[in-house]
Amino acid sequence: MATLQKLRNQAGLLVAIVIFIALAAFILGDLLQSGGSFIQGRQLEVGSINGEKIEYPEFQERLNQLSEIYKQNNQTNNIDEAAYQQIMNQTWENAVRELLMEDVYNNLGIVVTPEEMFELVQGNNIHPIVNQVFGDPQTGQVDKAQIIQFLKFINENPSAPQYASWLNIEREILKAQKSQKYNDLVGKAFYANTLQAEKSMKEKNRVANLKFVQQKFNTVNDSLVTFTDSDLRNYYNENIDLYKQNAQKTISFVTFNIEPSESDENDVVRWINNIKREFENAEDNVQFVNVNSDTRFEDLYEKRSDLTAELGDWAFEASVGDVYGPYKESSVYKLAKLNEIKMMPDSVRASHILLRADENVNPQFVFEVIDSLKNVIEDGQATFEEIAREYSEDGSAPDGGDLGWFGRGRMVQAFEQAAFRADVNELVMVQTQFGFHIIKVTQQSAKTKHVQLAILDREVIPSTATYQRIYAEASRFAADASDLDGFNALAVEQNKTPRQATIHENDRQITGIGAARSIVRSAYVNTKKGELVTGNDRSPVFEIDNRFVIAALVSEQKEGHRSFEDAKTSVEIAVIREKKREMLVEKFNNAKASTIEETAQNLGLEVESANGFNFNFGSVNAIGYEPAVNGAASVLEVNELSDPIAGRNGVYFIQLTSIEGEMPEDVYAEKQELFLNLSNRAGFSAYQTLKDKAEITDSRSKFY
Repeated sequence: MATLQKLRNQAGLLVAIVIFIALAAFILGDLLQSGGSFIQGRQLEVGSINGEKIEYPEFQERLNQLSEIYKQNNQTNNIDEAAYQQIMNQTWENAVRELLMEDVYNNLGIVVTPEEMFELVQGNNIHPIVNQVFGDPQTGQVDKAQIIQFLKFINENPSAPQYASWLNIEREILKAQKSQKYNDLVGKAFYANTLQAEKSMKEKNRVANLKFVQQKFNTVNDSLVTFTDSDLRNYYNENIDLYKQNAQKTISFVTFNIEPSESDENDVVRWINNIKREFENAEDNVQFVNVNSDTRFEDLYEKRSDLTAELGDWAFEASVGDVYGPYKESSVYKLAKLNEIKMMPDSVRASHILLRADENVNPQFVFEVIDSLKNVIEDGQATFEEIAREYSEDGSAPDGGDLGWFGRGRMVQAFEQAAFRADVNELVMVQTQFGFHIIKVTQQSAKTKHVQLAILDREVIPSTATYQRIYAEASRFAADASDLDGFNALAVEQNKTPRQATIHENDRQITGIGAARSIVRSAYVNTKKGELVTGNDRSPVFEIDNRFVIAALVSEQKEGHRSFEDAKTSVEIAVIREKKREMLVEKFNNAKASTIEETAQNLGLEVESANGFNFNFGSVNAIGYEPAVNGAASVLEVNELSDPIAGRNGVYFIQLTSIEGEMPEDVYAEKQELFLNLSNRAGFSAYQTLKDKAEITDSRSKFY
């Protein structure tokens, strides 16, 4: 049963997670009892939400589960740094949401009854999660009998690994259903009245032409503005939330690049020159390359234009068995041996028959089936096109498998090699990641000369001696520096230019270094201001990619609000802007006349025009994004001159000269649309409010 197989695969993950947690608990428990340096007696607390703790083993289990889901969805065994960070953050957000919302659900009496769960699992309202597990990938249909059979199996076998997987699925359905009920409940608390609907229709469906007068703040010289220290402090206190700051630290660092020495390069040159004679005499070029080269033999046939000019000129004049080089590309020394010459097309037209093979199908069975289909075609019992239409599992089946013309680089490598090496009307079988194919080349372009080269290469990399020498240099620097002052002095002495980077507690990247989670974590866990950053092993030397890094902690900033002194420059800029706003508003009020032209003359400014101004989304090119202008325009009558409008970047007068566009009559439809927009955002907005007011402590940096 395919579904049992899906859950059986998931069960392997769950067993691995249980073993991991048991080992982690054993190791960490021993550290706690012995007063080890990793946690120093602290609780295994990844974070807390309103005082409720998230423990490390539970969080790690969730992280592992999401990681495995990512691997399965992306058909990979590896997770890069960016994806891992995304999965980590998603795990944290899920945990925060669950702890915040569970109390809310309980207080509101939001529950999911057994009857509801029955409907969601095997009734008439199958949940999307169940559909994903039990649904047919081709049709999307769910076989309820299959679900019932599976549930009966796990009820009779509670120790089966699929049982634990199913419990996890049920938990996800339960959470999703409660969340949906909460969102519906909060959404229905909103209402859109007739006045709102009429205003919305006016703003959406009508556009205006207008005249305006403007003076931007930047046209007023700062020297004309006077303010006191009291003005600055009052602004700072009244707008304290503008000066919130996150916890962050600043490090200074130098790097010691792990690069090959001249001796390392000479060693490679000697090696490749010494092996050239053996390569020339080798009878099996493929085996020789695979045994001796850094990279394996590539079964490619190339045109002259596929090669560098110099290599191409040699290869297309050489005889089979000739060797070229050594030559250098980037940091790699190479020898090229002409292995074979072949006349091949540059493009082909081909058809294929595909039988897919996945984890639920025995590949040997699929191979036997497609081999028998090939025999049927070769024996003349059916045409290739007939078999393709009836059996092929590819979108080209209705066309008899015809893929049309294609050049090199369009198909996966195994398919391309088979198609370009086959003769016209020859049937070729090949396996790719999609399954098993029968390929029939129906047409070819003119054949041209192609060469196959056996490339023997060796990259110049740092030797062990070079690595140890550079590590010793980095270690001496760290030992001689000992602290930030010594770090700075030694950098000057050795003509090294330190770089600085600001890091936050859960960062995984450092500008100028790259993926350097070990340095970030150590800066927060092990290091005080003025010290060299040291890892858990107390070493200040970090190896990141192809370099050693020595870092020192320059400064640290705690979460909260910037002090008045730290924020003073920003406050001063804001106060100057406020003073300019007040000056210009007063100036505009004094200059206002009966017409916009007379008003502009009083101000010594120009009257400008703008057409096609939309009340809801509009901005005037000469004005820019100014919500205050939009708001003022929405309540003006045609030819009415506005009061002075204090905007983000200046002060304005506007006057509508005309309004175009009909007002729709269906106010009810507009009310419904407004209601839906409000209610759809309600659940998210309510959750964000709960989250903003919660006491959330994120301590992931202690562990990751």
